[in-house]
Amino acid sequence: MAAFKVSENYITLPLSFVTGPMTAAHGAYVKVYLYGLAAAAQGLEADNKTVAETLHILVADVENAWKYWAEKGLVEIGGDGVTYVSPSDRERNSDAAPDRAPQVTPGEIAEALKLDPGMKDTISAIEQLMGKPLTRREITGVYNFMEWYGLDREVVVMLFEYCVSMDRKGFSYIEKTAQSWKENNINDVKSAEALIKKANAERKFQNQCKKLFGLDRAFTAAELKYVNSWKTDMGFSMAMISQAYERTVKNTGRLAIPYMNKILANWHQKGIKNPEKIQEMDKKAPQGTKIDDIELIEMRRRMNIKD
Repeated sequence: MAAFKVSENYITLPLSFVTGPMTAAHGAYVKVYLYGLAAAAQGLEADNKTVAETLHILVADVENAWKYWAEKGLVEIGGDGVTYVSPSDRERNSDAAPDRAPQVTPGEIAEALKLDPGMKDTISAIEQLMGKPLTRREITGVYNFMEWYGLDREVVVMLFEYCVSMDRKGFSYIEKTAQSWKENNINDVKSAEALIKKANAERKFQNQCKKLFGLDRAFTAAELKYVNSWKTDMGFSMAMISQAYERTVKNTGRLAIPYMNKILANWHQKGIKNPEKIQEMDKKAPQGTKIDDIELIEMRRRMNIKD
């Protein structure tokens, strides 16, 4: 690892800024903040257009950057310019409202496409995935995913692939997913691939369970919590899920997921991970019972399940 050093000509930043508001800020906003701070240290002046040209960003990004840092309490905007405020002077960082993407005009989008031709390729790739041309709102959303949420182009395309694979093409759902990725730092190809791999594995397991249960509907949120825990938390195979399902139906006459979860939780607690072990433990149980019967008697009563 290389050592970090400074020369005589440098500016200092409070550690609370680097570890706090900077980590969640749009990249362009950080550039504007640092540029302005350096200019202030040298007694220089520059209008927003000059700042934008120097940093190779939109004038709107500069304007929105000053508004953003003002909302965070780190700068004050007045008639004579921008005044920097020490983060220690304001206790607003942790209590600030959630970040929101700024309003972007069609003209600003057109300017962005000129500055970044690669964005056109991204939009074309997304249109192929969606099977239709993107609306103005959707193009603005794609712009914000990259410029505001900080997602790489490849990650934005993966985001759409992921949503389309689940047959969720509504843009409101895609926006919520993008926001979730931003909040969970899913902002590069590696992290996106890991998330998608995990989600696909969960969906495959859920579909296998639905097929086993003969369900032609989606799981409820409460049911999904149980189902996902069987594989993620307890590490059970489909063979074990099948065993628990058979016992549930035999004992209750129907699919009762909470009852089934109790069986699996008992097996997990006892370290039973394969059908052979179930048979072995059944033989050791009291005459006429099975390993899970005693623990489930009270649950059967609560669920009004009769013998």
